[in-house]
Amino acid sequence: MAASALVATADGEVSFSERAAVDSVLASVEALQVFDVHNAVDLFGEFVAEIQEDQDAGKIRAMAAIAAVSDDSEAADLVVRIGCAISRADGRLTENERTQVEDIAASLDIPLPSGIASS
Repeated sequence: MAASALVATADGEVSFSERAAVDSVLASVEALQVFDVHNAVDLFGEFVAEIQEDQDAGKIRAMAAIAAVSDDSEAADLVVRIGCAISRADGRLTENERTQVEDIAASLDIPLPSGIASS
């Protein structure tokens, strides 16, 4: 949820389509179905609120949560792919969203999926 919140807030607003994409990811990604959907959505909301209240501190907390999966390559790859999905949720990929996904991928040492990397 930390990566989703970072990407969703990257362009300054969290759109309805980005929130819907979080719901969709939670419902469709088998690895996430072990988590309570309501708790996950609440956690996403908490990360969003922290980032919106204090961008630097919120990003530090979110990146720390993301770092927790750095030793699990499958989980790290999933985090990056979820970030990519959220970045495309509203039909446009802003430069800030791209940069945020790049930062997440770099922190996890995961290559960017095609279509996200800067030209």
